[in-house]
Amino acid sequence: MLKQRILTALAIIVPVFLLIAFAPSGLVAGFVLLVIALGAFEWARLGSFEGQGARVAFAVLVLAVPAGLLLIWGDAGWTGFHAWVLALGVVWWGLVFLGLPAYRPGLGARRWGRWLLRGAAFPTLAPAALALIWLHDSAPMLVIYLILLVAAADTGAFFIGRRFGRSPLAPDISPGKTREGLLGALAATLPVALIGAWAFGLQAMDALVFVLLGIVVALVSVAGDLQESVLKREAGAKDSGMLLPGHGGILDRVDSLTAAAPVFAAGLLWTALFAQGG
Repeated sequence: MLKQRILTALAIIVPVFLLIAFAPSGLVAGFVLLVIALGAFEWARLGSFEGQGARVAFAVLVLAVPAGLLLIWGDAGWTGFHAWVLALGVVWWGLVFLGLPAYRPGLGARRWGRWLLRGAAFPTLAPAALALIWLHDSAPMLVIYLILLVAAADTGAFFIGRRFGRSPLAPDISPGKTREGLLGALAATLPVALIGAWAFGLQAMDALVFVLLGIVVALVSVAGDLQESVLKREAGAKDSGMLLPGHGGILDRVDSLTAAAPVFAAGLLWTALFAQGG
């Protein structure tokens, strides 16, 4: 299984990084929206929508939010309406972060709980799409940095948790995740954030803000992972799909990124560390 995961990861990450680094912004935006649409389709399946037609309709509805905002406001929206969408994304993940400890299995069995899980796709996926597109517009390397940061957090959590994990982080959601793994995630992101600050040529105070933002982003990315775990647990599914051998579905790969992207983008906007087109 580990070998399959590595091979699939390599097959994905090389072309994706090349696309991010060299493709024009419009093509990258189209790719991001495609990923969001596929993720929304998987979300519909986990949300107990019956039939392909209902799932496709749900995916189109979710996709219409970021696509519509880009179509209507375009680049002019980054300092206005799009920024508010990113802010709503940050608020959403703050609520998720606070609400996860209160979760108990059986949420999806209640009608209101089932619709809550379904509706969560909108504040999860739409701000993430806009954030990734804005980051690429600002500097393609910011997207690559964010992916590496989240990957470092996931890797640190996995290996440290596997070796030293003793204290469950969220036993009702994902029994395998531990507090030691969380500390491992934060520790693994620190060198990536430091290298990123150096690579972007930030001065001392800006570098400090950038590193602290990276740690916050890594912490929030864990909430993205746990939120998807709730969705899968309520659906009785091990993976969100079967599109990626050894990894599961699209959501299984981007769950942490959906939380990290709007927080990172909003942090850069609010601190003015990077200007669009810089």
